[in-house]
Amino acid sequence: MTEIVEGLDGAERDRIGELRKAGRFFWIDVTMGETNPGEMGEILSIPADALQALMGFGEARPPARKLYADGKRVVFAFSCYLESNQPADGTPYRLRPVDVHVLVCGEYLLTLHEERASLPDQLGSSTHERRSEQYVVYAVLDAMVVSAFDALDEVELTLDDLALMSSDLRAGRVRMATLREISSRLSRMRRQAGPQRGLFERIGVEIKQVEGLEADGERYFDRIGDQLHRLVDAIDAAASALATLIDLRLNETSYWLTVVATIFLPLTFITGFFGMNFGWMVGEIDTQSAFWLLGLGTPVLGVLLILRLVARGSPVQEDAGTADGGPQPPRAPG
Repeated sequence: MTEIVEGLDGAERDRIGELRKAGRFFWIDVTMGETNPGEMGEILSIPADALQALMGFGEARPPARKLYADGKRVVFAFSCYLESNQPADGTPYRLRPVDVHVLVCGEYLLTLHEERASLPDQLGSSTHERRSEQYVVYAVLDAMVVSAFDALDEVELTLDDLALMSSDLRAGRVRMATLREISSRLSRMRRQAGPQRGLFERIGVEIKQVEGLEADGERYFDRIGDQLHRLVDAIDAAASALATLIDLRLNETSYWLTVVATIFLPLTFITGFFGMNFGWMVGEIDTQSAFWLLGLGTPVLGVLLILRLVARGSPVQEDAGTADGGPQPPRAPG
């Protein structure tokens, strides 16, 4: 198995020194709060320009400005999704986005992040000694991309539940706050995956040119680029499904507004009609029973008739076989 070092404490520093002297390629995972730039640069022999790109976290700095390559090492920004039992932002999603800065050189692979977490434990990426050093880098990056697909799957499951709910008029209504939350999560995923897709073609080329990084005949980083293309396409497909769901929600609102307007239209006509002082009406409606029968019975009868017509013309109809626990329709094969 490829050696994994977590942190830059005393024991880890000694282990890093031993691995570098032995010429063994290793993966080191570091959290920002556990070290400082000067200390990291000294222990891992990182030059100032590469260290500046490595430490440049934040959305104010575009991803293209976080890319550094000098033939001996490559620094770039990537992202992954890690588990969170209690999400800090209050969302119901299990996975949270984490920005990771990656350094690849001929001696080691470095992943640096602000979140206090263990990437080797959560990503579950492992490689055997027989595989090349480029494969080790590929395996870690691929695990990060797969974690994004897992996070997208959470969103798609939520969309499926909401779509099922919106198709049933007797179920709870789809809340606009829930739709806005899903839209915000998809937008953030798109903002992260889009630049990665655009830059990774160059990143893959730069990694292949790193001095001292053992390679083999496989085109590993082309696979990562293809994965990123599929990820962005999947995010766009989920956003399209969300737009359809929002249209259903708006159509439902328009439907009920039309029902209310349809109910009050004949009532307005009836009240306007009885509000006219015709001589016959004033003369004939001279008892209390006649007043209640014509003044109240006629509007109630009109409302009931309209409700019956609306129910028969509802835009969503249940299948006769599935109503009241009846037999289910046959499932399609496969």
